[in-house]
Amino acid sequence: MQTIVNFFAGHVRLEVTTAYPERFMNLCAQNDISFWNLERVDTVTVQVTMTFWNYRKLRPLLGNLSAEVKQVRRSGVPVFLRRVRRRYVLLAGLIVTLAATWVMSLYIWDIRVEGNEAVPAAVILGALAEAGVGIGSFGPEINPESLRHRILPQLDDVAWFTVNVNGSRATVIVRERVHAPEMFSEGVATAVYATRSGVIDQMIIWEGLPLVEVGDTVVMGQDLVSGQVDSLTMGTRFVRADAEIFARTWYEVSMSIPLAYVEKAFCGEVSTKSIIFFGRSRINIFFDSGNSYIAYDKIVKEADFVLPGGIVLPIRLERRIYTRYEPVVTRLDETTAALFLQEQLLAGLSELIGPTGQVLSTRFEVEIGDGVVTVHLRAECREQIAARRRLREDEMAAIPPITEESEVTAW
Repeated sequence: MQTIVNFFAGHVRLEVTTAYPERFMNLCAQNDISFWNLERVDTVTVQVTMTFWNYRKLRPLLGNLSAEVKQVRRSGVPVFLRRVRRRYVLLAGLIVTLAATWVMSLYIWDIRVEGNEAVPAAVILGALAEAGVGIGSFGPEINPESLRHRILPQLDDVAWFTVNVNGSRATVIVRERVHAPEMFSEGVATAVYATRSGVIDQMIIWEGLPLVEVGDTVVMGQDLVSGQVDSLTMGTRFVRADAEIFARTWYEVSMSIPLAYVEKAFCGEVSTKSIIFFGRSRINIFFDSGNSYIAYDKIVKEADFVLPGGIVLPIRLERRIYTRYEPVVTRLDETTAALFLQEQLLAGLSELIGPTGQVLSTRFEVEIGDGVVTVHLRAECREQIAARRRLREDEMAAIPPITEESEVTAW
């Protein structure tokens, strides 16, 4: 931002020759005269850059300083305007260009979406397009409040959003809806089921009728505690079953890694290509369209043209930096590869069983063949496998009450 201000204000490069360059810098500091790009040429000469305004403040003070000050270079908008002040056609073209740029900055040429994770940006941009907001829309006519009321009903997973217009750029800020986990109130009948297969090790039943015992083998999805409770006095009733059930579980997982991999050996060769985007158009500031490097890293840097006050112009400079490297094949030690895979498998197992789970025993098997190391993990764990679900309507169908006669008949 300061660079742009200095460019419009104009600046001059000075070469100051004096026996004591420090006095020149102290003089500037005492009179609040700022400068930048200080460069020491020799023991008695320094070069600095300052704005024309600061140079005007400095000139009356030079008489107190035994120094020779020479202008090396003058740059900025005032210098350019001074050169073209008699070239009326060029000056008129410049004015028309600036006016056209200002008019184009009132239209939207770039739309960015921030804050979305679950909802794709394409869905949000599509909803904006249906509401009449897209590339080429007139920025001052965009009403964030009106858009919010029109678009929110179309996006179920979006809780709030707004559109901030800054020059030719519109930023859509999204806050996605956080869905609360399913809560089971006291009046909702539930059952407890197994989230994994295993052998029951411990059962803590708070409500409901247990369907299994310690030592039983269960499979994933099997009901462990029923929400249907029968009694002679109260008949059949449905309760909110709840329990913690721990089981011993077993896992078999594998992971492989090649022993030979490619590393990047950078050669120090760098090429840069610049592109100016003006609205939807682009101007390449290079002659060769291809890239002579076979293997390279590509870094893209973007810079917007921003006026004082933060107004973004529809002009963007993009620099593409290509860094050449040579692919070098490196071989990994077999023992190192096996240990790395074991660590990865154990870390993945810990995520599977959760923070309350325990790894009781592990056994690794290592296979090496065709330049690949494969590690197999067989582990025994202890984890909490109980989860609740709502009872279905067919499970809660009318059941005749239990009587002594029916109980004897069933026996």
